[in-house]
Amino acid sequence: MIRATILLLLSCSFILARQSVAAQKRTAPDPVTVARSFLPPNTQLAQLYRIKYHPRWTVVRWPAVLVGHILDRESEDIVFAYYSPQIHTFEKTLFITLLHRTSGKYEQVYTISHRDQVLLVPHAMRILPLQGLPTDAIAVIAGIGAYLGGQLQVFVWHDPWGWQNIFPPNGSMHYFYFYPRKAGLEVALSAARHPGLNVSPPPVWFQWNGKSFIKILPPEGSSKWPLPD
Repeated sequence: MIRATILLLLSCSFILARQSVAAQKRTAPDPVTVARSFLPPNTQLAQLYRIKYHPRWTVVRWPAVLVGHILDRESEDIVFAYYSPQIHTFEKTLFITLLHRTSGKYEQVYTISHRDQVLLVPHAMRILPLQGLPTDAIAVIAGIGAYLGGQLQVFVWHDPWGWQNIFPPNGSMHYFYFYPRKAGLEVALSAARHPGLNVSPPPVWFQWNGKSFIKILPPEGSSKWPLPD
């Protein structure tokens, strides 16, 4: 009788645990909805995009809202970008904001700003898991406009200072390529406006070595343009 009771209790506990997990999945907040709830008045949520060439040339856009383990390994943090007041105004500021969930509620913990700049290229914001780091990094590519190019920044959370950019100084770049490798992420930056026609100056290559991004020699065959994305 006691054994049967124990088995019954264990079965009930297992069922309740599964129901609890399922309920959490159902009630998980939508990141875009959460991000919109933190937008200040008279601002516009930024967009990311990618270009599809087949079966026809189209541009696919979606809100610039990402989810990653920014503050710690277990956190589901939200990173989103917005413009104040609007992207099409002459004077505007690009904001990148970090939200962290505590006690079931999201709180704004950090914001960086880029005055008179916009998110430039396809996938201008992306989560980067870097070998040797306990948390995710966030890559942001921003600039004044397509003609002048932009710069890549890679932010990592450092207590108590907040986001710190760990990528070497760069600017007026027009093409940005990310290559996950077993030895570490490789990044290629090109200042050429039309790399398919103009290969000067050549792209600059960096590699993540587990502690920092270091400049490396261009890999064999990397002079062929355009580089694959």
